[in-house]
Amino acid sequence: MTTVCSMTEIDFQAIVSRSPWFEGLPEEALGKLAAACVRRHLDAGECIYRQGFPTTEVYCITKGRVRVSLHSPNGQEFALIEREPEAWFGEPGLLNDEGRVLEASAIDAVELLVIPREAVLEIAELHPLTYKNLFHYNMQTLRNMHQLVGGILFYPLKARVAGRLLYLLEGHGQQTEEGFLLDIKVSQNDFARLALGSRQRVNKIFRDWSMRGLVETRNDFLLVPDPERLKEEISLFE
Repeated sequence: MTTVCSMTEIDFQAIVSRSPWFEGLPEEALGKLAAACVRRHLDAGECIYRQGFPTTEVYCITKGRVRVSLHSPNGQEFALIEREPEAWFGEPGLLNDEGRVLEASAIDAVELLVIPREAVLEIAELHPLTYKNLFHYNMQTLRNMHQLVGGILFYPLKARVAGRLLYLLEGHGQQTEEGFLLDIKVSQNDFARLALGSRQRVNKIFRDWSMRGLVETRNDFLLVPDPERLKEEISLFE
């Protein structure tokens, strides 16, 4: 169930001061943003905003993970990115009241800092540096999106799954004597969404990797003995 509660100004100001959106703003501006902020809790699977509906808020994750995805008219889901604590998102809502192109939902229990659009725009008008920060942030986001689309268009499913797994290992890989253990649970359904493939085909890929010793399972977590061998799976050809 979604719940909303207030958060102290000091707590929020410490977080917002580290945001790439508000970098370089004076303490007074950060304090005004803090005063406008609320904290929102969502359970696993709850939707933050839906594709096709407008939003008038921006968000920062303080706990848990959020999946940003695209849904087709026939219900197929493609997970574009999974965002983690201290990630900011929802900036298209600052521009207009049009429906969102993407959907965001909680992967597990999530806590968000939520700021109304009006509060952010008020600060931006007083401190145009905010617009410059948002421009640079969105250019980097767009670059990452282009790389992702290029992978989807030109690389086979096996390469896309390998790339997603290696990306997750960068942020959540724990080195052990046996290799690198992914310390978050990611199901084969999740990889199907992340790589735009069917669960059946993804299952076949993981079976092949298991037989070849590229990826193993340890109590519902994935172990990659040698990431360099897995990188060799990222090829333009099957």
